[in-house]
Amino acid sequence: MNLSATALAFLAAALSVPALYAAGAQEIPKHREGQIRAAAPAQPQVAPKKPRRVLIWNTPLMEKSPHKDWCIPYGTAAFRLLGEKTGAYTPVISDDLSLFLPENLKRFDAVVLNNSDGRWITPTPAAMEKFKTHAADTNAAEQLLRRSLLDYVAQGGGLVAIHFAIGANNHWPEFRELLGATYDGHPWNEEVGVKIEEPSHPLLAAFGGKNFRLAEEIFQFKEPYSRQKLRILLSLDTKTTNMKVPWVYRKDDDFALAWIKPHGRGRVFYTAIGHRAEHYGNPAILRFYLDGIQFATGDLEAPATPR
Repeated sequence: MNLSATALAFLAAALSVPALYAAGAQEIPKHREGQIRAAAPAQPQVAPKKPRRVLIWNTPLMEKSPHKDWCIPYGTAAFRLLGEKTGAYTPVISDDLSLFLPENLKRFDAVVLNNSDGRWITPTPAAMEKFKTHAADTNAAEQLLRRSLLDYVAQGGGLVAIHFAIGANNHWPEFRELLGATYDGHPWNEEVGVKIEEPSHPLLAAFGGKNFRLAEEIFQFKEPYSRQKLRILLSLDTKTTNMKVPWVYRKDDDFALAWIKPHGRGRVFYTAIGHRAEHYGNPAILRFYLDGIQFATGDLEAPATPR
């Protein structure tokens, strides 16, 4: 393991404290943090099988993310508080790309892509300082990081992707395959109907088996999206949604909003819900997030085979 003294010190700190705030991470107003804490469940649906550590991954400072001043800080607070309040996992919050090196990534039970977007898998010249003992140039470092993430999940790790995390790394086809779809715009940013696809599924317990309405930025997806590859949990209820909005490209009325999928021995959970800040204070959504994270860590057993 070729880690510099600086990297070792960083990693030791990250793995020894309940939550690490990365440089540039923004805090939300204290009263909003209090609302999220109050709305978060008191305990997880299932007790963790062993102590869990989850990396909350934010868009690095090198990327110009439209979400940095909005949903990313709220997601950061929510995913931290879910771990701290319920004890389901220890959150480690970071935007340091070196945590995706194989020897570092294996220390986490799951990774939450917190609306992280842009080509974050590509190190900048400045970031290459942390990879100079691992790779000769940026391309070699990126290939190492790509393989590290794919291997991590395939060998049993968990991956949780929130909202526009699915729009990241669009130059990397295997990343789209890993998550299960390609972002293809958001025709809706209004109240829509949400359909529970499988009321008895363990990851949908938060909604009590009932369809609901939600004001949100709603995505549509294209290849590799396929119900033959994914177990769909939530979808747009086209019967109770305004379908006359522009830029609707799909003709099959199949607009998934959340799904799970296996990847080797690992588990992937994706939900498109997570643009509007108020959702991070919604008790049902917070429960849904927590259940998805516990599925990713391997604690919450749930069928993931496509139906």
